[in-house]
Order: sequence, then C-alpha cells, then structure tokens
Amino acid sequence: MEDLIVLENVTKRYGKITALNDVSLKVKKGEIMAIVGPNGAGKSTLIKVSLGLLRKDKGTVLIFNKDPFYDPSAREKIGVIFERPSLPVSMPIIEFLSHVSKIYNKDFNTIKEVIDLVGLKGSENKAFSQLSAGQRQRAAIAHALIAEPEIIIADEPTSNLDPVERNKILDLFLKINKERDLTIIISSHVLPEVLRVSSKITIMKSGKILKVGEPDDIVKNISISRIRCKDPFTIKDVLEKNGFSLNIEGGNIYVKTEDSEKTSKLLNLISEIVKNGQQIYGIELIEPGIEEILEG
Repeated sequence: MEDLIVLENVTKRYGKITALNDVSLKVKKGEIMAIVGPNGAGKSTLIKVSLGLLRKDKGTVLIFNKDPFYDPSAREKIGVIFERPSLPVSMPIIEFLSHVSKIYNKDFNTIKEVIDLVGLKGSENKAFSQLSAGQRQRAAIAHALIAEPEIIIADEPTSNLDPVERNKILDLFLKINKERDLTIIISSHVLPEVLRVSSKITIMKSGKILKVGEPDDIVKNISISRIRCKDPFTIKDVLEKNGFSLNIEGGNIYVKTEDSEKTSKLLNLISEIVKNGQQIYGIELIEPGIEEILEG
C-alpha cells in the first residue's frame, strides 16, 4: 500500500526539552493508525509536526510526497479534529457547514450526506453550544469531512466523553474508514479503547516511538486478570508468594501475566485458593493498558 505520511528521523525540541527524539513512522493508505502513549509522550507534537504546523529541528516529513511546513498544499486533503473542538458557538451546525462547503465548492447534498454519516440528523439546526459533548465531536468530524479529505487526523478525540460516547465516536471512525476508504490517525492515551478499531498501533513514550505493529503484535501474550474477591489482601499475599505481579484497586486484584503458561498457572492457583475457603466472586481477562505494554 502507498505511504501517505512519512516521517524519517524527526526531532523537535522546545528549548532544552526534546519533544520528539529521532522519530520515524509511515502511515499507509487505508490504515487506521492509533498513536498511543501517556500524557507528555509527544503525541500532539508528532501530529503538529506531521501537519507542518510546527517546524521540525531535524529529519524529513512528507505528506503526499510534499513537506507540509514549506508547502501548505500538502494539507489540502487532510481533515483535522482536535481534542476540544471550537466551532461558532451560536451558529446552527447546518449553517456553519453551509459556509464551509462554499470554500470547497461542495453542494448541499454533500452537507446532508455528512450530517447523516456522523449521526447528527435531527440536531443539525442546533447551535454548537446546544450540543452534548458527543454531538460536538460529531460536528467537528462533519466539519473535517466536508472537504472530502483522504486523511483524517484526530488528536485525543474521545478524552472529554463518557465511556458510551467514546465507543460511539470510535465506531464512527471505523465506519468512515470502511465506507469512504479514508486513512485515519487517532491519538489516545487509552490503549484498550483503540485496540478494536485500529489496524496499526504506534506506542510512544518520552518523545520516542517504542513499538509499531498490528494490535495483536502490540499486546502479544500480555493478559490482565481482574479478580473480584472478599479478602483481596490475603489473596494478594498468596499470589505474590507464587511470583505474580499485581496491584489492588477498588477492592479488586489486577494480575499481569506475560504468557499463556503463566495465565494458566494463575487460574490453577485461584482454583486452589477457592478450595482452601477464600471467597472469589469472579475472574475476568481484560485488555492490557498502556502502562502494562510499556512495562512489558
């Protein structure tokens, strides 16, 4: 597949702080690329440098084989969605999109299609200030789609949403990717929520790219088991004596295992603990978070 965005050995500094440290990355046509890392990892800087909104200190940045910092036309086929979208507060969404459509010589049918696609049908006459947080993000996505771009870049698009809306917005990106064959880049600090929609994951920390791969390659055999029980501290002692790494949160025990053999050993040990009289209400396997991947 064609490489639409290419970064090679890119470094960006803010004074003495190195925000990007010799970063190389390629985004291919049709991918949903998730850029994941804790706050301060360099995700937003990576996006701004990729768009040419910030000048790199070293390296190569190409979008459609153009350097976006020196040739802004490279950005013409890109729609951008920021963490906190800022659209005209008192203007109805459909009126705003009508103004935007004139810039790109699009007709009303394009506006209608975009409104339907993002799920704002019935709310298009509301002003931006009247929309819920999820609807505001949908309006921002509609804004980005009006120009019929080839790439959508979304910087922390779910950070201000409740869990239900987070999933709906991610499902919308998946829908757009499939129906419009759009390449999508999503930055996030929450790994589990992007695992199910991404075709490629990039893990960042302290301005560096640590891992790039398909979701299954990134999580590998790391499993997190959540154990719900009556007496977590007694069970914690037993698990630690048997070599398991764990922590307790909200009365639940979270145990990290690095391979299927150790996961099987954990389940057998839990069975023995139950036989010895400890009350365990349930055990669930959950997706590992960014911290577990970085530690792994």
